[in-house]
Amino acid sequence: MMITMMHRNTQCVHHAEECFVDRATVFTSPHLVPREMTSLADARHIGILIFDGHCLFTTGVISEVFQLANGLMRFSSGQPPYRVSLLSKLGGPVTSSSSIAVMTQRLDAYSVGDFHALYVASNDVRVTSGFDVQLARWLSGSATAGHASASRHPSAFGVGIGQHTRPSVPVFWIGSGSMPAWALNQKAAQMALTQIASDHGEDMSLRIASSLPPSVGEVVKARNDTPSLNTTVDKIHESTRWMRENFGGDISVSDAAAVAAMSVRNYLRRFKSEFGVTPLEYLMQLRFEAICAMLVGTKLPVDKIARRCGMGNGDRLGRLFRKRYGVSPTIYRKHALSQ
Repeated sequence: MMITMMHRNTQCVHHAEECFVDRATVFTSPHLVPREMTSLADARHIGILIFDGHCLFTTGVISEVFQLANGLMRFSSGQPPYRVSLLSKLGGPVTSSSSIAVMTQRLDAYSVGDFHALYVASNDVRVTSGFDVQLARWLSGSATAGHASASRHPSAFGVGIGQHTRPSVPVFWIGSGSMPAWALNQKAAQMALTQIASDHGEDMSLRIASSLPPSVGEVVKARNDTPSLNTTVDKIHESTRWMRENFGGDISVSDAAAVAAMSVRNYLRRFKSEFGVTPLEYLMQLRFEAICAMLVGTKLPVDKIARRCGMGNGDRLGRLFRKRYGVSPTIYRKHALSQ
């Protein structure tokens, strides 16, 4: 599914949200030779969760990447390998930063396990920090009772919600912060191409990148054309997978650097360049997202949650939680459960 206002002509969206390449040109490119697949098990449902004020072009870049993949690959039945759903918490029209409304489906019409990968486009700190109770419940699988088909693929910038409640699919967070529009678009394209590469290999990812607008695709292609950089990025992503699996233990940044087989200094620099946050910030993000989900989804005492999430004890967790969210864990739980 494409965003409804992305017409075949090259209409532009204001405020640096550049125009799409003409889809007819893209799909008739000599580089895009369709490949037939025979297994329906390869079908993938991609979700893009948006909020008011989202960047329309950035959201469209993700959709375009998977539509380009559909133009390259078909099942023997003629069905495309991907389908994309635009989601929002309440469904209906959602207004972008350029005041254009797009139609969405309601989030709770699905369970998290209904998706092969999920992209969350929000610049709201309450969403990206895990303070959005409804989203935390949905990601943990406690908000809906839909059928789950867990993916084994790790998240590129994922959500850690505890050993038993973390999302079963990759979750990619796209928060712009102070990032310029062109950099945000490249980040979104890289995240979508990461999933394509995981599903169908680097060659397919590169072919799709070559058909994206130059301002979006060039950085992605340059990165893939540099084997040593690819290896470094792979190591960093492997270290984030390790952190997601072990954030409840007594682990440190030096441990994560060792997993990536890099010096701590080089690891810190490369990690910040890849994700926009430090390894420690990433680790704490995982822990706090797990804590918030467990406060909402379980009846465990705060002290036990602290120990399970690598925060030592309830007193330390309480201090850090109040500093981060402005309320105690107990008040957070009471407020969340009253909604």
